[in-house]
Amino acid sequence: MEKNKTGKYLKYAMGEIILVVIGILIALQLNNWNESRKEQNQLQTYYKQIIADFDEQKEYSRRIITALDSNITSYENYKNIFETKNLTIDIIIDELNKLELISPYLSFRFNTMETLQSTGDIKIIPEDLRNKLITHKSNLDSWTIVNNGNLEIYLNGLMKYSEKGIGGLTASLREQPEIKKAIRNEIKPIEAILAAESAFGVKFFTEYKTREFLKEVLKELETIKSLINSELEK
Repeated sequence: MEKNKTGKYLKYAMGEIILVVIGILIALQLNNWNESRKEQNQLQTYYKQIIADFDEQKEYSRRIITALDSNITSYENYKNIFETKNLTIDIIIDELNKLELISPYLSFRFNTMETLQSTGDIKIIPEDLRNKLITHKSNLDSWTIVNNGNLEIYLNGLMKYSEKGIGGLTASLREQPEIKKAIRNEIKPIEAILAAESAFGVKFFTEYKTREFLKEVLKELETIKSLINSELEK
């Protein structure tokens, strides 16, 4: 009798244990499912924010390209004057004064990517897409440093040109030959022209390379955006 009771108790206890284990497993499964759902919802939000960042980057890149197109054309027109025979110093200075002095510094915004990296949520992005996003941001950061650094070199060179006294004043003195002659005797315009040539050469090189870089950025944005849209459709 006692043995039969013990056997029943053991079977009952084992059944209770199995039920508890099953309950724990179901709870864990539900918790994992809930966490996965939250992660997917967060991921969808990030994707939409990245696309918004990309749209802003595209608009910004196109504006910069338009400005660079104008600057590059202006510089190329200036270089063409050297095909003129018997070119005078006054003509060179006048043409230099027509060049656009301002060149755009780069400053890309990529707030979502910065959030992903700072919070560690970057790990929930699929690996292939994650690597493309990281590379894209790294390229933007690297070329921003190059572009803006070169423009500092350009501005320093332009200061040397300005320190020589060449610039708008010379253009204003077209009808004042005596004053122009006196200035020329003091400032050595050839040195000023060489300083300007060097400065604008750096500016043109930087603008040309930046324009080509931004064209590639526009292509890359479309490629990554296509991958993100594919993820959103899953």
